[in-house]
Amino acid sequence: MKKSNGDILTDDELKSLLKKDDFVYLYDVDGIEKDKPNLCIYQMISQFYKMWTDHGPRVLGDVVDSVMAGATNITLREKLWPKMHIPSVREITECNIFTEIKIPHTEIQNIPISTSYNVDGYVLIDNNIKIEKDFQVCSFLKNFCINNKLYVYESNLKNISYWKNLGVAGILVDIDKIKEAH
Repeated sequence: MKKSNGDILTDDELKSLLKKDDFVYLYDVDGIEKDKPNLCIYQMISQFYKMWTDHGPRVLGDVVDSVMAGATNITLREKLWPKMHIPSVREITECNIFTEIKIPHTEIQNIPISTSYNVDGYVLIDNNIKIEKDFQVCSFLKNFCINNKLYVYESNLKNISYWKNLGVAGILVDIDKIKEAH
């Protein structure tokens, strides 16, 4: 597991940052970009922590791999799995299913969020948006959070209170910033 600066996190550092049964959101770049998820790491982590994987499953078998490695929550990406069928995923797992959303840098009407998936929530991992400066996007997300669970990745800890005020269900932060975020 890597810190936000790219250094490798030791087992002792990980244990000092998290309590047993805490949720760990695994954003697996190898899985997302290369279709090569780090399943061995998942198995090690799932022994101690609840695991939420975001590794870019492309077929139902990828979901099975994640579940077998210990995931309790899974993020699916429509871009990587355009023909995903959530009922089929639900047939094979009791995991919570989330899907990624993107906020385009264009008009608010172009936000492609499909709420027809019957998912447990949504994940926004776009560190380039400046929604605090865009009233339309801010208003959209505030209304979206009323009826949907939205989890947001935030690298700038100064923005955490902003997201909380919008009503997001949770905020994802880099592992080495977790103590500062509380």
